[in-house]
This record gives sequence, structure tokens and C-alpha cells, in this order.
Amino acid sequence: MAEPEWESGLAAGARASRRRAFSFPKAARVVSRADFEALYTSAPKAAGRYVVVWAAPGKSGGPRLGVAAAKRTFHDAHQRNRAKRLVRESFRHLRPSVAAEGAFDIAVAARFRILSAKEGDVRADLRRALARLSALRPEPAGERP
Repeated sequence: MAEPEWESGLAAGARASRRRAFSFPKAARVVSRADFEALYTSAPKAAGRYVVVWAAPGKSGGPRLGVAAAKRTFHDAHQRNRAKRLVRESFRHLRPSVAAEGAFDIAVAARFRILSAKEGDVRADLRRALARLSALRPEPAGERP
């Protein structure tokens, strides 16, 4: 009996390459407390409706993202997880637009109202905040997200 296409190695390979295109590897994350504190104290800040963003030139080869969802703001773990998931997913789509001429370290603190937002709203808010911090490449005329 013939193997279904979804079980074939070719189909599985195509799915895996699509997943890798939007992956969020550890090298693309701000994880240490020292890096977060350096961003909070010295980097410029832009506040949006759903997020507060700090961005500064970094040391690594590409943009790195750190997401904070405080227990003080989000009392339940599922709320913190949802807030971080929304920010990470929004950033995955914006990553190609982040300024290519230099590496950026970006810290994002989620606000409580993010829980009632859709991913597209969070992405637009994050895009505006990053644009205010000059962390995005200018868009070609006529293109909108």
C-alpha cells in the first residue's frame, strides 16, 4: 500500500523547513538578567497600548528579543504564558524588518490589556514602538503590513 503524502519524508521536510523559518532559537533571545537590566537602564523606551519596548544596539549577529510578563501584573501562569506567546509571535513576523545594519537587543514588557488583544493588534503595536525607536528598516512606499 502506498504511503500517504503527509507521511512521506518530502512532506515532513517541507513542514520542518517552514517551522525553522519562524523558529525562536535561544541565540535570538535576551535571557540574562544583566542584559535585561542594561536595556532597562540605558536603552531608549517606547510605550504602546499593549507593550513597552526598550531597544539598543547589541553585540550578537542578529536581533535578540527578551519578553517580560511580571507576576505582579499577570497573577496566573496561563496569563503570563499567553502574553509572552503573543509578543513572541508578533516579533517572529517583524524580525525580517528589524534594522539589518546592526544587531539589536530588544526587551518587551507586556501590559495587562494584551490579554484581550488579537495577535494582529499586538504586532501593529510592537511595529509602531520599534519604529519610534528607529529599530525597523523603512518600508518601501505603498506596502502596509
